Amino acid sequence: MRRLLPLFLLVQSLLTVTVHAASKTLEVVVAEPYIEMHSGPGRGFPVTYVVGRGDSVQVLFSRTDWFKVRAPRGQEGWVKREELAKTTLASGEPAPIPPYPDFATHKWELGAGYGVFNHQNLVTGYVDYALTDSLDAELVLQEALGTIDDRFIATIGLRHTFVPEWKWASPTVGLGTGKQWIQKSLPPEPLEKNNELVYVSLGVRGFINKKFMWRLDWRNYVIFTKQNDNKEPEEWKFALAVFF
Repeated sequence: MRRLLPLFLLVQSLLTVTVHAASKTLEVVVAEPYIEMHSGPGRGFPVTYVVGRGDSVQVLFSRTDWFKVRAPRGQEGWVKREELAKTTLASGEPAPIPPYPDFATHKWELGAGYGVFNHQNLVTGYVDYALTDSLDAELVLQEALGTIDDRFIATIGLRHTFVPEWKWASPTVGLGTGKQWIQKSLPPEPLEKNNELVYVSLGVRGFINKKFMWRLDWRNYVIFTKQNDNKEPEEWKFALAVFF
């Protein structure tokens, strides 16, 4: 358990930084004669407001190639990425609008994968909800298939992504808690059929395109038993997911 303490402290500090960073928004100044704000993220949505040169807008979040912005008087709408990229900061420097879709702002992930849990084949499914661009709450359901017993594992936890705007690969760290249920395949029956557990995880994620991503994760569990002999199995898994 001692080797898990540094990771717990690291994640706690990262979550504190994330909460403070989440409240900041980018403010840019219109440098072209005007930019058009649409009612939705697409050319098919009507123009609802026009912001003129010299006015500033707040960038709230993005969806694929469109950004939702707020005008000086509170009007909100969607602006095409290539138009917003022509704006500037208050200092006159070009606005830091990336030339690629901002994958970091998606809210949901649904994924499934395969791996190894303590030398047992593992199938896994998960759902993630983004609390901020870099902090997710995740629910994971898994089954470890063995020759002697099968284990069903359910966990809930937090996962921090260090650089969420990196497309190809970004490191992650997480922690959580859960429970396992043991179904014996061969006699004798197990002394305990269910146990509480906690885990820490390290991993990396990357994006395949605007809808699909991949994840590689390692977990270290502490499984609490009534025999004063807590177990610390490890887990490796690879998963593919859709996000939206």
